[in-house]
Amino acid sequence: MTMHPLLKWLIGLRQLPQDAGEGAWHLEFHSLPQGAQAILAVAGAVGALAGIWFLYKLEGRSLGVGVRLAIGSLRLMALACLAVMLCDLVLVIDRRERTPSNLLVLVDTSESMALTDPYDDATARRLSDGLRGPATMASEADITAVRDRSRLDLARQALEPGWRDLQQGRQVAVYGFDSKARLMESSEPLAELQARGASTAIGDAINQALAAYRGQPLAGVLVVSDGQSNGGEDPRKIALQSGREGTMIHALVVGSEHGPSNVRLSDIEVSPVVFVRDPLQIGVMVESQGMQGRTARIKLEQRQSGDDWAEIGQTELPLGEDGQIQRVPFSYVPETVGQYEFRATVVDAGPELTRDDNAAMKMIKVVRQRIRVLIVAGTASPEVQFMRNALLRDPVIELACWLQSAGENYEQVGHRPVRRLPANAQELSFFDVVILVDPNVRQLGSAWDEMLKKFVGDAGGGLIYVAGELFTSRIFESAGSDGTSTADASWVEMLPVVWEPGLYQSTADVQLSARETWNLELTAEGNEDPVFRFAPDQGKNREILASLPGMYWHYPVTRAKPGAAVLAQHGDQRMRNQFGRHVLMALQRYGPGRTVFIGFDATYRWRYLHEQYFDGFWARLIDRVGRAKVLGGRYPFTLATDKSVYRTGDRVQLRVQLQGGQEEVASLGTLQCEVEVTGGDPVSYDLQPNAEQTGILETSFTVDKGGAYVIRVTSALQAERDATVRPATHTFRVEPPRQETDKPGTSRPLLEDITKAANGKLFTLADAREIPAAFPIREVERLIQYREELWDAPVWMIVIVTLMTTEWVLRKLFRMA
Repeated sequence: MTMHPLLKWLIGLRQLPQDAGEGAWHLEFHSLPQGAQAILAVAGAVGALAGIWFLYKLEGRSLGVGVRLAIGSLRLMALACLAVMLCDLVLVIDRRERTPSNLLVLVDTSESMALTDPYDDATARRLSDGLRGPATMASEADITAVRDRSRLDLARQALEPGWRDLQQGRQVAVYGFDSKARLMESSEPLAELQARGASTAIGDAINQALAAYRGQPLAGVLVVSDGQSNGGEDPRKIALQSGREGTMIHALVVGSEHGPSNVRLSDIEVSPVVFVRDPLQIGVMVESQGMQGRTARIKLEQRQSGDDWAEIGQTELPLGEDGQIQRVPFSYVPETVGQYEFRATVVDAGPELTRDDNAAMKMIKVVRQRIRVLIVAGTASPEVQFMRNALLRDPVIELACWLQSAGENYEQVGHRPVRRLPANAQELSFFDVVILVDPNVRQLGSAWDEMLKKFVGDAGGGLIYVAGELFTSRIFESAGSDGTSTADASWVEMLPVVWEPGLYQSTADVQLSARETWNLELTAEGNEDPVFRFAPDQGKNREILASLPGMYWHYPVTRAKPGAAVLAQHGDQRMRNQFGRHVLMALQRYGPGRTVFIGFDATYRWRYLHEQYFDGFWARLIDRVGRAKVLGGRYPFTLATDKSVYRTGDRVQLRVQLQGGQEEVASLGTLQCEVEVTGGDPVSYDLQPNAEQTGILETSFTVDKGGAYVIRVTSALQAERDATVRPATHTFRVEPPRQETDKPGTSRPLLEDITKAANGKLFTLADAREIPAAFPIREVERLIQYREELWDAPVWMIVIVTLMTTEWVLRKLFRMA
C-alpha cells in the first residue's frame, strides 16, 4: 500500500509494518451502537434531521427550498462527521502468510535411560534391522551392539535417519527431561543429552513444554522415554487435555519390559570376632534381577593388615528368581591373630545393569583362643586352691596366680608362672581377667587402684572379686560410702554392690547363720543367666541348682547398685535388710568391661556333687567377663557416619568421637583418615575439630562411585607405643539411585495411554523411521491483522471546520440570523 505522506497524515495513518501493504483492507466501526443504543442513535439522528429542517424552514422563509436544503446539508454533514468519529472508525488490513509449525521432542534423560537391556536374539535382531534400515541385514556384531548400547544411545540412533524429515516445514525444539524439562539450544541437541536425572516426570515435562509454546502453531509432541514416570503430575491427564486442544502426542518407547539384568552382592555374613585356628563359616549373599537360568562365578578373597589379597575360593552359582537372595558358603581357617578383611566379587555374570555393586567387603577380628587370667589371693584358701587347679585344666585359659601369703622362694602356680605382680597398666593389660580372692590391698601397692580402673574402664578387662573373711571387711570399710575412700581402695567403686556402715548385718547374726549351710537363691535374672546353666534341660538344671552344697559364711553388703544384675541372694530369710535379701552374686558393666562381686568363698564345695559343676561355673564366668578384653586393641575413639548406605553423588559425613581423659586424647597425636573403595586406591582426608562440640573431629567427602567403602583412622603415636593396636575401621556402601533402578523395565502401557489420550501413536525402535510421517502438519497459514484507528485523524477536524465555516458564510450572505 503506497500512499503520499500528506495523505497518510490527513487520514491519521501512523507507521505501518513494511509487509502491511501486501494485504487487503477494509473499514470497521469499533464503537457502532448495538441494540437499544442503536435505536436511540437512530432516533437521535431523525430528531437532528427534523430539528435542522424546521430551523431553516423557520429562519429562511424568504429563501427558496434549494438554498435552505444546501445550507442545512452542510450542518447535517458536520454532525455526520462527529457521529463517525464517535463510532470509532478503524482501518483493518488483513495479510495471510505461511509459517513453520513447532514440533516438540521430549527426550527422557533420567538415569534409567543409561541402562542397557538384555534383549533376546529375535528382539535384538528385529531392533537392529529397524535401526540400520530395511536394505541391510543385521550381523552378530550389530545384535551385540544393541545389547551393549544404552537406551539413550539407541534412541539417538533411531531418530537420526528421520531427523531431516522432522525438520521439513517445522521448527524442532528438543527438550531433555527428568524431574523437569530443559530446552537444548545447541546446534546438535541430541548429542548434548546425558542420562543423569534421579527421577522422571513425564507429565510435568509435557505440560512445561506446551506452556512454553502456548499460542504458537504446533505440529505435535514426540516423547522419547522408557515410560518409567515416578514423579510429578499424571501424564495421562496432561495428554488428555492436549488431545482436547488438538495437539497430538506420539511416543517412542525404548528398553525392554523386563529391564536390565543385574547381580548384586548384598552382604558377607561372618562372625565379627573369631578365635584363631577355629573353622570359619562365611556366607556371601547374592541378589539377582533378570538373571534366572544364568550362572555367575563368585570369588572370595582375604587379606590381613593391608597385605595383598589372597584368594580363598571360587564357586559357580546358578542364579535364581528375581529378588531372591542366595547364600554362597565358603570356609576358612585363620592361622594368626589380627584383623582380617574379606572381599567377595562377581567374576563373570554377563551383561548387567551395573558392576558397581558386584563387590562386598567385611572386616573381622581374629583373637587368640586362650583367655589370660590373673588370680591374686590373700591366702591359700580352699577356694583358691580348687579354682587354681580347675583353671589349669581348662584348655582355653592361660593362668597366672599370685599368692600374697607365700614366701619369697615359693614358685607361683600357672601356665607361665609370674615372678612379680604387674607394676603398671601396660603389664596388667596383658591379662583379660583379674580375679581378686580376698586380697591384701596394701601389699598390692598404691598404683593398683588406678591400674584396675584403666584395666576395666579403658581396656575392657574383667574384674571378679571374691569376698573372704580376712581382708574383705577392711577393704570395704576403707572404701567408705561417701566418697572418702582411700587411694588404695577406690577401685571398689567399680563393683556392682554398695556397703553402707549404717545398714550392716551384725557379726553375731552372720555367725549364727553360718552354723549351718545355706543354698543360693537365684533371682529371675540368675535363672536366665548362662553362668548358672549346668545342664541343657531346664528341669535337670533346676535339680542341680537345688542339690548344690551350700555355704556357711558370707559377707553382707547393703545393696546392689542401680543397673547391676543380681544373680543370687542369700537363702536364709534372716539375712536381709530394708533393701531385701543379702546379695551374694552380682555383675555390671563398667565402661567397656565388666565387674563381678561374689559374697562368699565356698563355690569349691560344688565339687562334692560333681567336679564339672565347679569347673564349668568358673569357665563360663571368666568367658563372660573376659571376652570384651579379648576383643581389645582399640583406639580411644569411635567412628560413625551419618548413614550406612549412600547413593552416588551423596556427601558422607564422618564423625570421630574421642573418648577418655584429656591426657589420653592428647597422647593420640594427629589422627590420619583414609577412605578406600573396592578396586580403588586409598584417599586421605584431614580431620577437623568441631567448632561447637569438644572431643569431636569431622570430615566430609563426596562418593561418585558405587561399591563397598572402608574408612581407616589411625594414630601413629599410639601404634608406636602398642604394636597390637590396629586401625579403627568403619564400613558403608554406596549404591546407585534406587528410584530409577528398582523398576528398570519399561512401562509400555503408560506410553500407550498417553498416545491414545492425545490421538497419537506408540513407536518402537524397530519402526522409528515412520515417525516423521505421523506428523501431518508442516507449514501453517495464519491471518495477520493490522488495525489503525482513524477517529482522531486530522481530516475530520478539517472537514468539520470547513463545513461549519461555509454554513456561517452562507447564512451571512442570505441575511439569516
